[in-house]
Amino acid sequence: MSILKLTGVTKEFQTGDRTVRALDNIDFELDSRGEVVALLGPSGAGKTTLLTIAGALQRPTSGTVEIAGEEVQNLSERQLARVRREKVGFIFQSYNLLAALTAQENVQYMLELKGYRGKHASYSSGI
Repeated sequence: MSILKLTGVTKEFQTGDRTVRALDNIDFELDSRGEVVALLGPSGAGKTTLLTIAGALQRPTSGTVEIAGEEVQNLSERQLARVRREKVGFIFQSYNLLAALTAQENVQYMLELKGYRGKHASYSSGI
């Protein structure tokens, strides 16, 4: 089973009376946990669009997206939130941490959202 599989993914956006095709029939498969992949291209090539679709943050116009064997393009918003919480990890360029919390508390908060409680949601450096 693939960790991530995109088949025939196309994404179009409407800007006024013009249709912009950001992705055109993309196939991509990631098979191994721990595999490192670099996505390179010029500005406007569709890198961010591809990543937001692969991370279940945005839906494709057409094609299929599988995350850990589960097709996600037709899931409800609630189901997509579950997939993102359980199967996808994001490291945002702008960090998107909760400013009122420490880095440790930000991590703990996400673990609690995943259902971990008490010592299972706590980080200990062992110091």
